Amino acid sequence: MVIRLEQLYPFPFEGLEEILQRYPNATDSRWVQEEPRNMGAWSFVQTRLKYVLTPSHRLTYVGRVPSASPATGSARVHQLEQERLVRQAFES
Repeated sequence: MVIRLEQLYPFPFEGLEEILQRYPNATDSRWVQEEPRNMGAWSFVQTRLKYVLTPSHRLTYVGRVPSASPATGSARVHQLEQERLVRQAFES
């Protein structure tokens, strides 16, 4: 299951709860973002998602490591990071 959040504020608590109730056996949740950990929405949504997810859910972050720059400056390194992100987002 992939859920895309289009709006972060106000946070869609009820909408997410409705979607997650359709998948009661889902216990592995991942926040996936292209931005480095310190630049994307992760810090904002992390605490909010814990109100929506059940205690049996495992919430993990998939994205780039914290960085002072949003880009690596190397097309090759960027491509490798993108491949890693996609692989981690969908691995079981």
